[in-house]
Amino acid sequence: MPPANPYTKYIKQYQTSNITTATPEKLMILLFDGAIQFLVKAKNAIAENNLKERAINIDGARKIIRELMRTIDLENGNDVSKQLFKLYNRMAMKLIKANVQRNSGLIDEVIEDLTNIRWGFQKAIEIQSGVTTVEEVMKEQAAQDAAQTQSTTSETNIGDVQNAE
Repeated sequence: MPPANPYTKYIKQYQTSNITTATPEKLMILLFDGAIQFLVKAKNAIAENNLKERAINIDGARKIIRELMRTIDLENGNDVSKQLFKLYNRMAMKLIKANVQRNSGLIDEVIEDLTNIRWGFQKAIEIQSGVTTVEEVMKEQAAQDAAQTQSTTSETNIGDVQNAE
């Protein structure tokens, strides 16, 4: 067993302070980050065939997603809030299936969804605080979409070349 980290106490104090002093917006980002970290650990546990760690980490991510679902005001919300609730619910169901099937692909899908939603929340916070504008965010999104399209096209071309061989 490796020696204990002498800074563990201070790291935990910092983390606790970071959470207790965070704005509601920052807490949302921390929830997304926590869920993604749990899922990365779950993928590693699947690769290592560690059933206990897989289950613990998938359950941790599911609990965070359920907490995110509780933050949505469905009674006073609009269609976006209802669609977000449905998306969170689909993610939670995928995680149950991923746990039973030991399926890293489903975990990857949930990580991608969480990452995209986190990005949207982060950009909304930046717009609200004046750090950026809607126009700048739209340009950034268009650039990301173009890069993803280029990447997908390149992967398809590589696949075509490999299939031709």
